[in-house]
Amino acid sequence: MPQAVKITPEELLKLRDDCMERLREAKIHELRNDAKLRAVNTTQTYDEFKDIVDAAHLQPVSKRDKMNAKTKSRLWNSAAREE
Repeated sequence: MPQAVKITPEELLKLRDDCMERLREAKIHELRNDAKLRAVNTTQTYDEFKDIVDAAHLQPVSKRDKMNAKTKSRLWNSAAREE
């Protein structure tokens, strides 16, 4: 009878991290693909299309984020300071 293979805690942690990373990658792929399907019908230039797809994973800043003491003083729009 074959012996059972023992999995170390380190291997379990690595497996968990790998699984979580693949789930994140799959979610981003799904968001980008949905954005492509929407953008292909609504944009007039490639630059507009690319901007929509590139921003697909972004979420609006919530009121809770703005009021959080740790993030309250954060510069949310770094491009605004460059002017």
